[in-house]
Parts: sequence; C-alpha cells; structure tokens
Amino acid sequence: MIERLAILLGLLLVVALTVVLVRRWNSRRVESRIGAPLWHNLGESLDGRPTLVTFSTPSCAACHKAQAPAVAAVEQQLGSDSVRLIKVDAAQQPDGARAFGVLTVPSTAILAPSGHLVAINQGFAPSKKLVEQLQRA
Repeated sequence: MIERLAILLGLLLVVALTVVLVRRWNSRRVESRIGAPLWHNLGESLDGRPTLVTFSTPSCAACHKAQAPAVAAVEQQLGSDSVRLIKVDAAQQPDGARAFGVLTVPSTAILAPSGHLVAINQGFAPSKKLVEQLQRA
C-alpha cells in the first residue's frame, strides 16, 4: 500500500513539474514576442488604434459563449473609434496563431498602435482585464 502511494505521489510530482516547465517555456516564448511587430502575420495594416486580436475556432464553445460577449463589452465600453478588433480563426490561420504563441482557444492579444505586442492572454480573458490592457497600449 505504501509503495503504491509513493508511486502515485511520484507521478503527481512529475506531472506538476511538467506543467510548471511548459508554462515557463511558453511565457518565455511569448515574452520574446513582446515588442516585436506582428501585423504581417495578420495580413492587416496599421491604423493608429490599439488592437484587440481574438483567436477562436468554430467548435470552441468558450469562445462563443464567454469570450465573444467579453469582447463585445470591450468594444461597447471603449467604442470602435478607439479600439480595433480583429478576429482570427485559428483553425484556418494556424500560422498566424502560431506566430502569436497561441496554445489554446480562446486567446486574445493586445497590439499597440505601433503594431507591437503588448499582452497575450491564453484562455478566457474578462472584459475588465482586456480594457486595462488596451488602455496601457
């Protein structure tokens, strides 16, 4: 019985360590992109506004049920004159999603008016957080 418990604890430790290492690796990868112009990966051009880029797929329930209403609230709060919204289907544009370091959907990215990456959110991001990030851009 004690041997099984030791094996289980060992496996849990390995899984936890793997999760920590993958998160650290991804955060370093994303940090290396911050400050880099990424507009060419979207096929868009600069227009002088901070930009909110959303990454989703047609089958992502969280994208449509949670992230889309949060993005709509951001657009309503800040107005379309002061923020640009770009929607990216990660299934149809995997290279664009990969360039931003997107590992999961929904994900959002905040680009400064200069086109540089300010922040990236892996997973759901509430509207309050997105507004704060856009105001910092």
